[in-house]
Amino acid sequence: MMNIIYGVTEEIYNLGSSSRISYGIAAYADSAEDGTATVVASVHDVTPNKQALCELVCLCNRLELSTVHLMDVVEDFLAS
Repeated sequence: MMNIIYGVTEEIYNLGSSSRISYGIAAYADSAEDGTATVVASVHDVTPNKQALCELVCLCNRLELSTVHLMDVVEDFLAS
């Protein structure tokens, strides 16, 4: 069984002379064999609110969220 750890990603989007920062979520599977982490699921461009997304990521990690439910969690986050 893989150990899944969630983290916040940061991306900069540019359009002409303007830019914006948006944050997303990535799920990393930790390989006990070689110590590397592989992205197994991600959702980009969720919100510009880093603090709110950090709180959501902490909750996902604390509850050991399955990657199967990641999209549902993000949809619920955006609906609230």
